[in-house]
Amino acid sequence: MMIFVSCRDTPDKQDQDNDTSSEDSVEIEKSDTALSNETISFFDQSGLSKFTKTKSPGFDWSKFKMTNTWQDDSLLITDFRPSINFYDSYKTLLKYSPDSSMFIDLDSYNLDVHRESNGKIIAIEAGPDTEVSLVDVKSKKKTRLVFLGPGNSIEEGSWIDKDNLVLMGFQDNEGSGNQIPVVWRYHVPTKTFYIYELPDPKAAKQLMGQWRRERLRGVTLR
Repeated sequence: MMIFVSCRDTPDKQDQDNDTSSEDSVEIEKSDTALSNETISFFDQSGLSKFTKTKSPGFDWSKFKMTNTWQDDSLLITDFRPSINFYDSYKTLLKYSPDSSMFIDLDSYNLDVHRESNGKIIAIEAGPDTEVSLVDVKSKKKTRLVFLGPGNSIEEGSWIDKDNLVLMGFQDNEGSGNQIPVVWRYHVPTKTFYIYELPDPKAAKQLMGQWRRERLRGVTLR
């Protein structure tokens, strides 16, 4: 289950106008609450769309619909105190912002990663839960963006631009036991989440584990 608490149901236009550099890209979504053309274009250019359609031929980003949005000032923030081997172990898995001031940590909570002397990367699964954090390199603060229990997952994540990141994964559809694909978009300056869902359990069955497996290609999971 998600630990988010919804603080509002609709985007705050004043917050959207605070960053004019993002207005023409992903900060303003379509009126029908679908993923923006800019977001879909990013998925296309990154190669994610091509890979996804090899596993689920009928997959269509334009069918995702926004189901919730809120501004969250109560996210868990802690000091970032990495182990001495953290960067050596996880450096190829961290998702840095365009200016390298922040990174998305998709794995350190539930994957114990280390490099062998021959350079081989070994990852041991630590448990069924998923945590995704945003780390500010300069302030050395870690913000927990998402925490999910068993049956839910975040398999991929990236930066659309310096202010907006996206996470892609799957979520139990209202406790039905059937997962559906989900996109989380987070606008860093305003701490605003936008949640998009694709009500297609078939696509989830075709894709679950695939995005993560592709992202961790080159890592030996144990």
